[in-house]
Amino acid sequence: MEFPEDGGAPVVHFTGEDGRECVFRFAELPLPGMHRDFAHALGVRIGPGGGRRTQRAASGQWQTVKRFLLLLGQLPMPPQRVEELRVRHLERYLMSRRETCLETSARRSLQDLLRIVRVLPDQDRLDGAVVDYAGQPGHGVDAQQAVRPGYSDREFQAVMTAARSDVVAIRDRIAAGEELLRRFLDTPEALSYTDREQGARLEAMARTGRVQVDYRGLAVGEYPAACYAQARQLFVVDQDLAPLLVYAAGLSGRNPETLKELPAEHRLMEERAVAVTLVKRRRGKANSRTTVHWSVDPERQLRTMGSFYLLLHRMMARSRALSGTSSVWSIWAGNGRGGVRHASTGGHLGPFDAELARKLKLGQWAEGHGLVGDDGAPLQMMLTRMKKTAEARTAKQVGGHLPSARLTNTAETSFTHYLRADPFITEWAADVLTEAIHDAERHARAVVVRLGGADADAVSKRSLGQAEAGELDTLAASCLDIEDSPAGGRCRQSFLACFACPNALVLERHLPALLALADALREDLERRDVDQWTARHGVTWTVLTRDILPRFSPAQRAAAAHTRPVLPLDLLDGPKELA
Repeated sequence: MEFPEDGGAPVVHFTGEDGRECVFRFAELPLPGMHRDFAHALGVRIGPGGGRRTQRAASGQWQTVKRFLLLLGQLPMPPQRVEELRVRHLERYLMSRRETCLETSARRSLQDLLRIVRVLPDQDRLDGAVVDYAGQPGHGVDAQQAVRPGYSDREFQAVMTAARSDVVAIRDRIAAGEELLRRFLDTPEALSYTDREQGARLEAMARTGRVQVDYRGLAVGEYPAACYAQARQLFVVDQDLAPLLVYAAGLSGRNPETLKELPAEHRLMEERAVAVTLVKRRRGKANSRTTVHWSVDPERQLRTMGSFYLLLHRMMARSRALSGTSSVWSIWAGNGRGGVRHASTGGHLGPFDAELARKLKLGQWAEGHGLVGDDGAPLQMMLTRMKKTAEARTAKQVGGHLPSARLTNTAETSFTHYLRADPFITEWAADVLTEAIHDAERHARAVVVRLGGADADAVSKRSLGQAEAGELDTLAASCLDIEDSPAGGRCRQSFLACFACPNALVLERHLPALLALADALREDLERRDVDQWTARHGVTWTVLTRDILPRFSPAQRAAAAHTRPVLPLDLLDGPKELA
């Protein structure tokens, strides 16, 4: 953040985790008395420790601040400092958003504003009612945007057919240009005069990246279209992005932002698969990247995502060498302002390098193909709906088994965000999820923990049956062989020794006693010196809390808590009846 010493308007610089940058200038906004406070709050929200770390998210926060200050500036008596903000100003913002968007979007806008208000510096300066309002639930803080379902099978097939036809046309168009270029370089004398002239232009384009056009006989107004038509002979252009991304979304089932950040770097594995490292947002820094292996079918380029990725890589290779992007996506956009802005690269650029929110004109593309929904209305084209449809179709293909159906998310996330709202899958998906939960519970109830580093699978069925029946119980576990302790002979050790003994076995039936033991150890800590307690119970506490209790589900622990016994600590001294 920059706060000019002369009191001028602050400037907030943003650099996202993906390397994209932007600058937010408060000079364009009214109410200068609030600029520094809101610049500080914006910096907190989009800074290294904030919750908005991508360019698109940061721009959204800036738009919230901008809209709010512009709204306040239009009031007859606007507040001049944050101390003068009142609840009615926040409610006025919600009302203004309702005038231009749906209720869920309006409440989400309020949610963003309240998060900014909560990090304004020196909160004690704010009106108490404003602080309370910003912290109360129900004002949009947890508002969830209504999810849109995926496409029906008929709609999806229509979209993919249209996209495929365009992809084929793009592929064949560039292949024809490349073939003419090859023939010109190899045997120019074998070409007709027209083809030889065109080949010379293509050779210059391939060498310099700059489009070569024969303007003879054309009116000035026809120059841009002729330039665009010539560039299409060797390069992917802006108009091609819509069908290419639509087809990639339907084929891969990946999020739009993940597809837009497809890298050029990859590994080809014996012509059978391609390994690509993808960016997966909303997973945190540690899990933001994942490597996928897409199958390759050399005979059918549009059948598998691996083959399609290699096709994209090949079609945009020339442009990528000129733009210098690390993305697989590279296009020529050298007409008009694009030619001036990207003059150094001949008009070539990575379309999603600066920002992911490049306009794809998907609605115009769908309208051009006459795509309609099942209701007869023009089809609303969204890449996110393509992903949801792919998620649902995969679930159907595997009979609704969510762990097998998931493409990029956990089974729970797949159901909650992609399957639940799909009208064609909701009914049976709920039944499948219920069965999956029951499977998980049955698995959890089969917990068998062998202590002391021993293998639980080595326990005989006879010993396991005795342990289940309680015939081998000690204090909070079962002993598989009390007659043969690790020290030799019949065991006479403290019950605490069980937690490091390979003869010890823990089942779910021991859970109440284990929880009671944890309570007893906590109470003992209050009566002893910490060092003394650690020397006596440290190992037991570590094994109990890290190796045993986490094996059981929260539901199991909650049920066992109602029946936990009281364990006097003197029992931990050992089986005195054996002394």
